[in-house]
Amino acid sequence: MNAWSLCWSHGDGWVDALGGMLGPMNFRLPAGRTVQPFAVFPWADEPLPAGEQALTGLMSRGRGEWPCVPFGINPDPAALGWDHPIHGEAAHHPWQRVDDGRDSAQIRLRYACAADSPIESLERQLRAVAGEATIECSLVVRARRHCALPIGLHPTLRMPARPGALRLDPGRFMFARSFPREVEPGADIVAADQTFDQLSDAPRRDGGTVDLYSLPPAEATESLVQLCGVDGVMCATYLDEGFRFKLIWDARQLPSCLLWISNGGRSAWPWNRRHFALGIEPVCTAFDQGVVASTQANPISERGVATAVPLDPATPLEIRYRMGVESTRTDAST
Repeated sequence: MNAWSLCWSHGDGWVDALGGMLGPMNFRLPAGRTVQPFAVFPWADEPLPAGEQALTGLMSRGRGEWPCVPFGINPDPAALGWDHPIHGEAAHHPWQRVDDGRDSAQIRLRYACAADSPIESLERQLRAVAGEATIECSLVVRARRHCALPIGLHPTLRMPARPGALRLDPGRFMFARSFPREVEPGADIVAADQTFDQLSDAPRRDGGTVDLYSLPPAEATESLVQLCGVDGVMCATYLDEGFRFKLIWDARQLPSCLLWISNGGRSAWPWNRRHFALGIEPVCTAFDQGVVASTQANPISERGVATAVPLDPATPLEIRYRMGVESTRTDAST
């Protein structure tokens, strides 16, 4: 599988052909300090254990950040009239590089979708910002026919080991919703199908509340919480490491942010209770429940927050966003 280097004054890292995934990525901060915020599936470079079926697509090498068109699963291909794997076929297959490769600070990729897909193609550009530890990104979605689809971006950060060592600042949002059922039976600390106003008071499955501004939690969990009606800014501060990851996007296009809190909660192979990551995913969707659920009335859309993006073959959709890091240490020389 091909991978291409993205390199500039304030960082260097990789863009994988599979899924067009960005990561890992080393960002350079003052005094030459380097930080790498993205998660990589811990089994991505392991040999296949005896007796296990080979992993393919996204599950084989998931890492960093990638686009999801459509976002989520497809539980009923017959009702939809076409099929796709979780987060869309482009997350599971190689993209083609379409720039000339002369500029090490930018990469442009394209993915041509299958003939039965309502999407014709996706184009993705990653451009490092000169003088900043920041990457500007764009995703262009070209539709083959009129449709409405859930769409999202999938930045996935590594989770620090110490409970509470990652502090979330999600900006403003209208309300939060927990997943309609347990994400991982017996291993989801958040109560299912609840609406709440503050991440500091997320309802626990066993009673009481848990503060989801402060991560990771002290116990294992696999949880999904959707922040709805967001303002398009999400920050995650690594308190012990002295830096902040910042993500900015247009909330008119992607009006929610899905938080995937994966803290050793999944026991089946290949997870083996060793996956520790935080997805901070700008989306227009009803969780990861797929096209049918997201285009029908649901508890999120009924409160005025869109869960599907209308697409017109005459007008490509362009989504622009920025990801970067900044030091939180008062003494920049340390």
